[in-house]
Amino acid sequence: MKAIITLLKSLLLSAYPSGSSIDYYNGHLYIIGDDANILLVLDSNYNEVSTVPFFDYKEKRIPKVKKADLESAVILDIDGEKSLLALGSAATKERETGVVLRLRDNKVQHISYAPFVNRLRQIPEINIEGATIAGPHLMLANRGNKNNPVNNIITTTPDFWQRQEDAPISISQLIIPFSLAGFAGISELCYIEQEDILLVVLSSENTGNAYDDGTIGDSYIGWIKNVSRKLNKGDILLDGIVNLSDVDPVFKGEKLEGVCLAEATDNGWYLHLVADNDQGESRLFHIKILLGD
Repeated sequence: MKAIITLLKSLLLSAYPSGSSIDYYNGHLYIIGDDANILLVLDSNYNEVSTVPFFDYKEKRIPKVKKADLESAVILDIDGEKSLLALGSAATKERETGVVLRLRDNKVQHISYAPFVNRLRQIPEINIEGATIAGPHLMLANRGNKNNPVNNIITTTPDFWQRQEDAPISISQLIIPFSLAGFAGISELCYIEQEDILLVVLSSENTGNAYDDGTIGDSYIGWIKNVSRKLNKGDILLDGIVNLSDVDPVFKGEKLEGVCLAEATDNGWYLHLVADNDQGESRLFHIKILLGD
């Protein structure tokens, strides 16, 4: 299976730092930066709609040692209300936190998910970088690095944060059976319900641990077909992958960290992506993906 990817639009957000997650709901894009103190809400044309304070910090970027490192987010139903659940990377104790945002009135709740993280200690180095809802499952992506070159997909339930001690957990290794220039760490997941396909965003970065940044390499989109049949059954293999630098030069030097589906049609899937360039900026991309034989 091959993918035809078309870049439709790109926009640099020079005032919003470190884009790490993007979600789409009801015509709005919800963007998080891993060291930003606010959530940014845009319309589908990338015009600002509003911002929501997440943290009480006056500067543009929260210092590395203090940030919650929110790297992933999903939109789900909580007590009958559409809400956004954002999770820290859990790479340090300070990052075993999360934020619940009720979309109706922008009510913010801070949570800890440390008890759940403690149950993941079989993973040598925890660095939660992605999340997606797939039917009754919540999938989390744990990113590897040069010294620990293993990516994991963790399967649990959307309410795991409300019952952390007994929520089901299944951990699979993501296998990339393709030749890449170097190790690529998983940075986001996106489930295409209509096709039962899991999109996997990966990026290469010259770092040997879950804490430090490094020189940014290439970013990729891979996919897994019939993914619901493969959960809880051992290792999971990518069925295909595309280097986004081969799609358009604008992707070079951009560390893709977030992806969300806006629309799925017979002519392709329309996605929004967000990237971090490690310079205190974020970049948005609107793309179309068409998979074929």
